[in-house]
Amino acid sequence: MEYHLLTYSLLFLPIVAILYQLVPARFRWLVLLTADYLFFWMVSKWLIIFLLIATLATYGTGRILAYVTEHSSVKGKQLTKKKRWVLAFGIAITLGMLIVFKYLKVFGLSLIAPIGISYYTLQTISYMTDVYRGTIKADTKLARIALYLSFFPQIMEGPISKYSQTAESLFAGKRIEYNNLVSGYQRILWGLFKKMMVADRLAPVIFKIFGDYEKYDGAAVAVAVVCYTLQLYTEFSGGMDIILGSGEIFGVKLPENFRQPFFAKNASDFWRRWHITLGVWLKDYIFYPLSLAKPVKKFAKKIKGIFGIGVSKFVAPTIALFFVWLSNGIWHGAGWTYLFYGMYYFVLIFIENITEEPIGKLIEKWHIHTNKLGWRLLTGMKLFVIINLGELFFRAKSVAQGFGMLGKICTNFHITVIGEMDFGLDNYDILLSMAGIFIVFVVDILHEKDISIREKVASCRLPLRWGFWYAVIFVIIIFGAYGAGYTIVDMIYAAY
Repeated sequence: MEYHLLTYSLLFLPIVAILYQLVPARFRWLVLLTADYLFFWMVSKWLIIFLLIATLATYGTGRILAYVTEHSSVKGKQLTKKKRWVLAFGIAITLGMLIVFKYLKVFGLSLIAPIGISYYTLQTISYMTDVYRGTIKADTKLARIALYLSFFPQIMEGPISKYSQTAESLFAGKRIEYNNLVSGYQRILWGLFKKMMVADRLAPVIFKIFGDYEKYDGAAVAVAVVCYTLQLYTEFSGGMDIILGSGEIFGVKLPENFRQPFFAKNASDFWRRWHITLGVWLKDYIFYPLSLAKPVKKFAKKIKGIFGIGVSKFVAPTIALFFVWLSNGIWHGAGWTYLFYGMYYFVLIFIENITEEPIGKLIEKWHIHTNKLGWRLLTGMKLFVIINLGELFFRAKSVAQGFGMLGKICTNFHITVIGEMDFGLDNYDILLSMAGIFIVFVVDILHEKDISIREKVASCRLPLRWGFWYAVIFVIIIFGAYGAGYTIVDMIYAAY
């Protein structure tokens, strides 16, 4: 079962919500936990055992850390060292399972991984590390840890939440409020619109050209790359809308994962707006610890003695940034394309970091108004190229294919042939795709200006309010990509 299927939003989710509402408040956590494990079982069957092992390891590590902190006879550095060994052992268990399932293919072996293992593993590390740091207290309730790691709306694609963000509200057993129910389903509808109206309708173009790019002109390849970027955005952000809407129904506020990424100023800003929770996790648990590590500080001090402070100030951030993007690439999968993708953004962001100050001085010297339309269009076009180039390699079957497709775009590009190409879509599909993309773009513009469509609609009179949402429902039913002759497109990020 996947979130975009109607069996989820019209059958599974309503049944869980009804049962949740009917039982006494003190048992509602049990309804959620049962739904979590049932959902997991329907997708991954016996692999649920690995989720249970991760849950027990996370709970146990937290409890041992708490016990060592409170009852250990050693103090200071010895206590810290002891706690580090406990933390390392706990992380080794959960991270070890992720490595086995996701990366054995490097050695010619391949296992079917449990759903969500890339996401709940990061949450296990987050919880154990926060207990180690003293940011949170170790939970004494195993059920609360189990709920935190397995909440069915987020188990497949995230967002990656911290324990302090969701654990209490998951266990609280709050009543389902009318406003939460309505608002949650409104967001689910918007997610279904993105997925079924745009992402799935673009899929044939991407499969066709990425599958056999040598047969196509560079212009057609460029179209496929842009379509993939749009598909990935509407697919992943649409999935997040369904997930966050589902959580909202139960009064659980999951962290946002997107914030209009195509309106970013540069690559760094783009990654502060795209897959936000992964970026926050990498920053909190890799970037800061590495940049503040004693060996890195010592190395930066040596560089300062040789090259001065102007160079040394970039040492610690650059080392940490390298490992952040190495981890980002590895997290996405075992393929060389993912590693290339990570290094691609490392190089770009490194260049941005070291050129930010001199470029800023030039802008000031030449009196360039960065808020003017011309400058914003120029930076927007630059970012558009950067994003699409990255997604080209992210989607390619190999780094060689990525360079082959890029070569086609650069050396064999004839814009006039686009109208003659067979992209696997008829005029009806093309028109609906463009209409859907336009609507998503307009909504993102409004959100960038802090204008909430849902709040505006909610302020309308009842007939207009319900008329609007019924119109959205009928648009999805009538124009959505599904039914006879339609190949179901799996959620892309559920595979990571």
